[in-house]
Amino acid sequence: MNHKWSEKTRAPYGDSRKICTRAGCEIVCVSRHEINRNGLEHHWKEWFRGTTRIQRGGNTPACEAAEVPADA
Repeated sequence: MNHKWSEKTRAPYGDSRKICTRAGCEIVCVSRHEINRNGLEHHWKEWFRGTTRIQRGGNTPACEAAEVPADA
């Protein structure tokens, strides 16, 4: 199952956040931006569940949405 992302919210310093809106997943994707001392931009993503960072960089973790029975 793929994530169903909310609209991005952007912070004044360049970071952005989006949340998977599927019930049971609610993973948060934070896109980070920095400029190093040589003036080069560095970009990476981090994923959180609640306040726990579950991954930095790499592929997006799987969606862990709860399955809803068809007769619900």
